[in-house]
Amino acid sequence: MNMKKIYARLFVLSFLLIGQINLNAQVLSQLEKAFSQYQNETFREKIYVQTDRDFYLAGELLWFKIYNVDANTQKPVGLSKLAYVEVLDLNNNPVLQAKISLTDGSGSGSFYIPVSLTNGHYKLRAYTKWMQNLGPEGFYEKQLIFVNPLNSPAAQKLTTSNTDIQFFPEGGNLINDIHNNIGFKVTGVDGKGIALQGVILNQKNDTITRFQTLKYGMGKLSFKPLANQTYKAIARSTNGDIVIKDLPTAQQKGYAIDLANPDAEVLQLNVNSNVITEKVYLVVHNGTKITVAIMGSIVDGKTSFQLDRSKLNDGVSHFTVFDNDGQPVAERLFFKKPVNQLNITAKTTAQQYTGRKKVTVNWSLANQLNKEEYADLSIAVYRIDSLQSLNQRDIVSYFWLTSSLKGNVEMPDYYLANDTKESRLALNNLLLTQGWRKLVWNDILDKNKPKMQFLPEVNGHLVSGKLTQADGSAKVNSHVYVSIPSKRLQFYSTLTDSLGNFIVNTKDLFGPNDIVTQINYKIDTTSKITIHNPFEERYSSFDSRGFELNSSLLNAVKKNSLAMQIQNVYANDKLKQFYYPGIDSAKFYGNPAKTYILDDFTRFATMEEVIREYVKEVFVSKRRNDFVLKVIDRYDGLNENPLILLDGVPYFDANQLMAVNPNNVKSLDVITDDYYYGAALYDGILSFSSFKGDYAGAEINPHAVVLDYEGMQLQREFYSPVYQTEAQMSSRIPDFRNLLFWSPNLSANKETKGELDFYTSDVTGKYIGVIEGLSKTGTPGSKYFYFEVKK
Repeated sequence: MNMKKIYARLFVLSFLLIGQINLNAQVLSQLEKAFSQYQNETFREKIYVQTDRDFYLAGELLWFKIYNVDANTQKPVGLSKLAYVEVLDLNNNPVLQAKISLTDGSGSGSFYIPVSLTNGHYKLRAYTKWMQNLGPEGFYEKQLIFVNPLNSPAAQKLTTSNTDIQFFPEGGNLINDIHNNIGFKVTGVDGKGIALQGVILNQKNDTITRFQTLKYGMGKLSFKPLANQTYKAIARSTNGDIVIKDLPTAQQKGYAIDLANPDAEVLQLNVNSNVITEKVYLVVHNGTKITVAIMGSIVDGKTSFQLDRSKLNDGVSHFTVFDNDGQPVAERLFFKKPVNQLNITAKTTAQQYTGRKKVTVNWSLANQLNKEEYADLSIAVYRIDSLQSLNQRDIVSYFWLTSSLKGNVEMPDYYLANDTKESRLALNNLLLTQGWRKLVWNDILDKNKPKMQFLPEVNGHLVSGKLTQADGSAKVNSHVYVSIPSKRLQFYSTLTDSLGNFIVNTKDLFGPNDIVTQINYKIDTTSKITIHNPFEERYSSFDSRGFELNSSLLNAVKKNSLAMQIQNVYANDKLKQFYYPGIDSAKFYGNPAKTYILDDFTRFATMEEVIREYVKEVFVSKRRNDFVLKVIDRYDGLNENPLILLDGVPYFDANQLMAVNPNNVKSLDVITDDYYYGAALYDGILSFSSFKGDYAGAEINPHAVVLDYEGMQLQREFYSPVYQTEAQMSSRIPDFRNLLFWSPNLSANKETKGELDFYTSDVTGKYIGVIEGLSKTGTPGSKYFYFEVKK
């Protein structure tokens, strides 16, 4: 072969090699571009809720603090000004609901546990309106236990076996004829993990491999399934149950992954495949960032990726393998313990106290470099006993770990607090069994953005509804009026969209209210108004499969119940005090041209006389026995379309206003200029206010929709008695508090150290203080301190 031919072939080979390199780079570039675009267009919020405890008796108060953050950076975010908090029963029926005002991503509230509730597990969940767009799987959820001493425990549902086992192939699917790792999880009737040993059998009942749990009912097994074979597990749990369960059906072709050394500094991810292919791609992402994007060549059905742990971000990372065509084929999670820490120190001035003594706690904040770190903190101090122990689900484990996992994680603090060989293996088992695909790569690649049906509540609570015609079709481009009658004027006007939907953005809507929604019934009496439920009506599955109150705990329940009832009797008034929210009382139309206080004038018998005699800005006439009101400006009379309000409720028929008893009316504001409000134009405004905020006895049009509507929750004051004097200490009023102190705003980003005081009660025992919080840079932290109260 002459040199020209050799050079020509080398040139062709070089050209093909360069083309293949460019093709590989193009696939990775497309994946990174699609991921970045999807993340930039899909902003996500994440919520964490600290409760004062996890166990409550009916009649007690449940206190909670909300932290709302950017789901990717964990920094406090002020997008949503409202959070929804619910307590659900086993059937996902809401038993308690509240709307909580948020300021810079922070808010707090409370629930009174009604005596009508039955014993059992309940689920507390929290979310924002914006989070509803992505479904309930992304909501904050936490299990609570409520016990009602007045009710006997509910009968438990009997099952064939009290033990359940589930299998989770590493990567997502079990693949024939190649090595597979399989995580498994064993749970008892209470949903908690239990120990188990067993074997995997094929269809001939030959033993393929043996397995056993390591920690919290989780473990890992490995074997190579063969084509046309089926497999089952037979195992015995520590409670004596025999469990028989089929393994997932293996796929004929596919990809299996194996993170061979999850606790090493250099990670090795092996990819095994029985698919004829040349290349695979690995993409590692954490939050909005892709930290690794590399290509691997398949040789004899195998390839390996080496990953430097130090280059991965803290927290949970997603390892996704793509095939030669850039399609996702396998995925698993990896966890790197966070380096950044919010170091909270807290210590009482003594370890033991007697009853009714002052406890002083000194606390401080710093980051991992021991520099001052501003943070938003909350604190709960309560007695720990056989009913209420230390809550292992804190803000650190939630933000760094469990919020990226599926289902209830038992003892999440264990994985962050320990760094042993066993804890690292247990962590890997947790990621195998409760890891989930948080991002659907097919949606990312196909640019299928989530449908954003809910607007973020950036200014206040959004009240939404729908207007339909008599035949059920949407009533479009129609005016809808929403009023919240009270002494404070709240009136809103809006237009329906192309689907008949409407939204009004309320301002400072707190506490229980009546909400009146109507259209102009003089021109439309057949359309129907529907107000939407502001709470989410989709639900995730409930993890708990039963509740059993051990007979050994009954004495503790009776003792705590008696203490709670006595406390509620003697401190009832103090438990029902609320903070004034500082509502802006300014009226939507600002300063009126003229205000009439009717008591300043002669009281007349009819409203017609009142307006004719001394309201010079309004001209009254009659047309076909109907009153007509016209507001007069400085230059000329306006058209006959003034907005007439009575306690914020619009009246479209002046005859109804004239029928009002003027002795029930306190004042009248007159706006004499054209007024644009929302999409409506009014020829001036006449705004009447009654003495009681009750429409002065006038009837509301029967076509209007009037609902009892709960606004944002008023914040309850935490009652903590003070024993500074001898008389206070010797008072015969009993003090049976188990919860000594609660504050949702220990620091509020203003201080890095401080001192707080509270007083012990008459209840002896061991007490724990729990401080949790989040720094302004998005770093969570928690701290526990203990002391004892003796006689």
